[in-house]
Amino acid sequence: MYKKQIFTLIFIFIVTTVFAQDYQHLILTVSKTQKKCYHSINEAIHAAPENATHPIIIFIKNGIYNEKVLIDRPYIYLVGEDRDSTRIIFAELNGKQQIKEIYGKPVHSGTIYLNEDANNCIITRLTAYNNYGSTVESTTAHQMTIYGEATRTIIFNCNILSDGNDDVSLWKKDGGYYYHADCYFRCPGVDFVCPRGWCYATRCKFYGDGRALIWHDGRCSEDAKFVIKDSYFDSKSPVTLGRYHHNSQFFLINDSCSNKIIDHPIGYAYSDKVLDTISLGNRVYFYNFKRQRGNFAWMKNNLEESKQKPAPEDITPQWTFHNEWDPEAEIKQLKIHMKKLK
Repeated sequence: MYKKQIFTLIFIFIVTTVFAQDYQHLILTVSKTQKKCYHSINEAIHAAPENATHPIIIFIKNGIYNEKVLIDRPYIYLVGEDRDSTRIIFAELNGKQQIKEIYGKPVHSGTIYLNEDANNCIITRLTAYNNYGSTVESTTAHQMTIYGEATRTIIFNCNILSDGNDDVSLWKKDGGYYYHADCYFRCPGVDFVCPRGWCYATRCKFYGDGRALIWHDGRCSEDAKFVIKDSYFDSKSPVTLGRYHHNSQFFLINDSCSNKIIDHPIGYAYSDKVLDTISLGNRVYFYNFKRQRGNFAWMKNNLEESKQKPAPEDITPQWTFHNEWDPEAEIKQLKIHMKKLK
């Protein structure tokens, strides 16, 4: 009996010690000025385990980080010190990338690029900006700020800005799961929040300038959908709310918009050519959508026309992701750790 108690105490000591050691390695701090910190975001990510099974917090102190960031491993959490004062800024035009590799790994477009190994990552409390169009060449051609080829990507409490098309391009080839909350998306280009697969966005503001704001690619599955809830759409100049090039599905729930949204329903992008067969038809569903100075007819409540026929209150992340992923639970856990970051 005595030996068993000793063994139990030793086991508890070992587990506690290992956990404490692991926890110390969970947080890697990046600072432009402080000593004993990583001085670039890429350096900190590269120091993290390549096959982590638990979150690795990359805590980024306030400052401007002029670097193209590669996330090439799972469970990387980029956490800024302050949403407006932690800034990742890198100018890049799609197709003309100056940086081809980071730490020997190929990179695609994007101020922040998540490759296919970057599953279960979170980006929060920072500003990311691809400023090519205002600093290098006056153009709104494709300038991705976040480009992703992974799944279960969370972006919350961020400013994601671009000077060109496709600001946030989460494009896992066979469709991924994505979650956005409390974000400000600003872009003068077209299709600037444009997920492929399943995406749930809530309490976000979309601000454009004369070209379609949102886009969805649902070719991967008849069930794929882009849900936008409790959010606001605005533009510097009159703008189309959204469009699509492929089979897609939109649910806009309890959203509102300014009078800059014009009378042009979300629909197929081209009238003079066909890039893809839209076999599932026009699947755009509204509930309690409100436009300043009055709604257009196509903004009417029509959830009953969808195949799922959900009640408004049933349209949640759990419903969107088939109870296979709970991003809000992950955010809740992260916020506990964020209180300790200084």
